[in-house]
Amino acid sequence: MSDFIPQQGDFSFLRFRKTGRYFGPFITGGTVTTQSAASANSLRAFPFFVPKTQKFDRIAIRVTTLASGTTPKARLGVYEDKGDGSVYPAKLVLDAGEVDVNTTGLKEITINLTLKGGKLYWLAFVGQDTTALVLAAIPAADAMATFLGFDNGLTGTPYLGYAVTQTYGALPATFPTASPTDWSLNVPLIALRKA
Repeated sequence: MSDFIPQQGDFSFLRFRKTGRYFGPFITGGTVTTQSAASANSLRAFPFFVPKTQKFDRIAIRVTTLASGTTPKARLGVYEDKGDGSVYPAKLVLDAGEVDVNTTGLKEITINLTLKGGKLYWLAFVGQDTTALVLAAIPAADAMATFLGFDNGLTGTPYLGYAVTQTYGALPATFPTASPTDWSLNVPLIALRKA
């Protein structure tokens, strides 16, 4: 067996993902916490690095506090990175569809998705009528791979994703660029299951 030689610049240990397990946006050493996702019509995206071409068969979130709106739903998807150094989502790769968020527990969608190695992707979530919704999340303090850096005052605030205003519906073909907000809260655990 030949020696494994890590590729320059990749997280080589991420090449190993156990089949049948879920993987989220960040490497974390902490216990899963929660995060409010009650703001409807807010499209959020969080980075997901793929060092080796891999196939995924589910996308999911876990609802810890159900939404109390009239027709609460969430839509999940995947965007590819612009690839120009701006570290920003661009073209839609997958609009996985909707999950109801009016009950607690795992909400998963069956997918057939192959992501190319050596690329950065973005896991996305937008909600409708999501009053009181709370999701399982990765603690901001434990997110170990900060692709977006820290605030300019170096106060210790890591930027972990983006949120933009987006009317609920099919995910846009290109991630909106108008007035994105840097996300520094706990990261909603949008996860892909390794096939």
